[in-house]
Amino acid sequence: MGIIEKAIGRLPQQEKPEAAGPQPPRRPLPVRMGGGKTLPVADVAPVAVKALLAIEQYPALARDIRFLKRPVLARVFGMSRSTSRSGNLVMITSDTPQTGKSFISLNLGGSLASEQMTRVLLVDADPVRRTQSTRLGVDARPGLLELLAGEVAGLSEVVMPTDLPSLFVLPAGKSRPDATELFSSPRMAEFLGLLADPDLVVLLDAPPLLLTSEGRVLADLAHHTLVVVEAGRSTVSDIAATVELLKSTPAGLNIVLNKSPMRNSPRYRDYYYSY
Repeated sequence: MGIIEKAIGRLPQQEKPEAAGPQPPRRPLPVRMGGGKTLPVADVAPVAVKALLAIEQYPALARDIRFLKRPVLARVFGMSRSTSRSGNLVMITSDTPQTGKSFISLNLGGSLASEQMTRVLLVDADPVRRTQSTRLGVDARPGLLELLAGEVAGLSEVVMPTDLPSLFVLPAGKSRPDATELFSSPRMAEFLGLLADPDLVVLLDAPPLLLTSEGRVLADLAHHTLVVVEAGRSTVSDIAATVELLKSTPAGLNIVLNKSPMRNSPRYRDYYYSY
């Protein structure tokens, strides 16, 4: 609810009986994007993201995330010399589970949202683990799966605001057995096509590529791919197999080394991430 609505709510109201029955749904709050478009956003309480961002507490990590986001922005906006491909769909995946890809997705989203004239949509596109949705406390909300299944009217029912003004979240939705089929359906391509906008960066927190097929489907649709590998744990064969899977996709490939030791900082090394 905006400031004006809050102020109106404080004004004295004429006494009248409460209406019986269920209340009408709150209207969506459109968030303006470039080219005159709007991103429909549910009129719900903002998701508490800021307190979960490690970049808010650790300057060294914030610096490393900024170092990571610069080439991401360059590729998204077609300013990178390493690739001529541009586009706003960035898939963040890994070779195997527990490499920290969801941690990186969240903190990269928070850092990107600090850029002027840039809005970020963080999509939990891992329908099995739903790590992002659980971490943010929105795992019980309808989300991407319900949208693909046609069980919600549109984005205005599933895209949620956060306490960072330029960051928005799309939960994974409730687990269901046909998640793979929904991901590979034409509705997925249609949904991602709706998000094409020069002022919006879409981060797809995707499943590990070597374990599920959903990540491979997203790789065919994404413009850029960040593969998170873990120092001391990801094997050469796993990384090579992941790269081989992505060779046939149009997405630009980038590898992020995660959990590498930090010099002179044992606490940072034990609990947080570097690149």
